[in-house]
Amino acid sequence: MQNLTSNKRATKSTAQALGELSANVVFNMWSLKKYGRYESANIHFKKFCTEVISGSPISKTTVFLSLKYVQRYIKKGNIIDFTNEYQLFTIALMLANKWHDDKVYANKTWSRIFHIPRADVDALEISFLKSLNFKMHITGAKYSFWLDCIKNYHLTGKLEYLFAKRIGKMASFPKSPPKPGFNYDAKRDGLSNYKER
Repeated sequence: MQNLTSNKRATKSTAQALGELSANVVFNMWSLKKYGRYESANIHFKKFCTEVISGSPISKTTVFLSLKYVQRYIKKGNIIDFTNEYQLFTIALMLANKWHDDKVYANKTWSRIFHIPRADVDALEISFLKSLNFKMHITGAKYSFWLDCIKNYHLTGKLEYLFAKRIGKMASFPKSPPKPGFNYDAKRDGLSNYKER
């Protein structure tokens, strides 16, 4: 596996790997919530994610942070405001860029890049933020745990890693994939106790 977890800017080869991984993570969570089953991302969505990552100065950390935001959004039981996975990934990436990077793009720029009307970008951003109670901060421990989950998902293809919870000193994984519509209790996630191995 390529080292996708460093904070260096994506190169062409890592951009493709990161784009495909992002597409699979987003689409697997999206399809579970929307259709009640896991499906693989299609080639068009993989290409879209790859082009976004390779064509912009967005760091890998920002991409992984956006995937965590997607996970939080899905776990909260939301998808009603998004008509497709492209919008979901775009808004999560936009918010991660605004939260993490020094150089951020205005909503007008995101609208132009992704061909989403500016009013829709604004409305989806507010909806996304409200669903997360405007809590965008992710601690270093939670981020490290998320990277471990993404790595395990990438290596095994087991979707339960995308919904793992950190409890005490051990990670717990659902015995079966979560049911559509389950809610995430952010106060009980226990990730603050996570220590790097």
